[in-house]
Formats: sequence, structure tokens, C-alpha cells
Amino acid sequence: MNTAPELAFDFLDPWGWVAVRRLAIAMAQVGEPLDVLFQPCRSPLSRVAAGGAYAEFLERRFGTQAAVHQSLVAAEMQKLGIELAFSAIRSAPDTCPALVAVLWLQRTGKPAVAFVERVFEALYCHGQDIGDEAVLQRLLSAEGVSFADILAFMRSDACAVELEQIEASVAAWAGRVIPSFRINGTVIFGAQTPGVLAPMLA
Repeated sequence: MNTAPELAFDFLDPWGWVAVRRLAIAMAQVGEPLDVLFQPCRSPLSRVAAGGAYAEFLERRFGTQAAVHQSLVAAEMQKLGIELAFSAIRSAPDTCPALVAVLWLQRTGKPAVAFVERVFEALYCHGQDIGDEAVLQRLLSAEGVSFADILAFMRSDACAVELEQIEASVAAWAGRVIPSFRINGTVIFGAQTPGVLAPMLA
């Protein structure tokens, strides 16, 4: 494997968690430790969803298929040993702070996998508001970083510009299909199975 696989994702799409877990299995199959570069790619809908009812967000995104979507992703996560609790999510969180924290970890040379897993778990298993500063601070506590520094960056004009630029760049190769992988220059749309991913990693 030449470079770390890239994953275009947003925390408001639980298939991103499926993608991370399937990538971990695929990398283990080829004898590689899990290594991934997370690339934020929010949809226009997720950008404006923060604070609104989660059920309304799902309805706007999936229409009458919202319940089907939830049952499908829940079934896939069960196969991976995780029980989701969509009913615990009352309002759609602002994913921007958590996404910026991911970027901060990666830019300082720290792996973000464990933090990303904790964020997904907090939202989809416990219904926690991952956009809340207290929740975010707790989720970051194991990373050994200055939360004050991260907050300062989040609140800066430079942060908004950088996030916009990254998301535009990622959307150019992912086509705003999330999750999507880019492995050694090849784009793979969707949370593909380990059987699809493993040959791309060899």
C-alpha cells in the first residue's frame, strides 16, 4: 500500500462508521494496521440540519425510505457487533466541530480513528449531541491535545475557509457520494465490503 486510504465522510451519515469498520477488516486481511485519512464532505442538507429534529432531517434526505435506510444500516452494524439506537437521537447535531477536531488531530500527526469511532458511538449508540463543546471535550480527552487550542482554531475565520476548501476538494473526487474511499488514486463509492476493498490495498 503506497499511501493511507482516504475516506470521504460526514458524521450525519452512519454508513461512514460501517465504512471504517469494513476498512479495518480489509486491512487486517492484507496484513496492514488500520490507517485512514478522514476527509470531511458534508452534504448541503447536513450543513443546515443542525438543531432541527433528526426525524425531519431523515425525512428530507430519504423521504418515505427513511425507516428502510435506518434498518439497513442497523443490520450492517449488528453484523459488526454494534447496536445502534436511532431513537435516542432527538435533534441533528452540528457536525462541524467534530469534523474540525478530526482535521486538527490529523494535521498534528495524530491518528484520528479512535476519536472518529467515539464520535460515531456517542451519536448513534447514545444519542449524544456531538456538536456540544462539553461532549466534544470528553470525546477528545484521550487524545492528549489542547482543547483550548482546538476551540480557538474552530472559532477562527481560517478554520471556516480551510474546511470549505477541503470539502470542495473532496467533493471533486467523491462526487459528494459519502462515504467514498480513495485508495492509491482509485475512487470506490460507498461503504464497500472488505472483499472489494482488500484487493485495492494490496
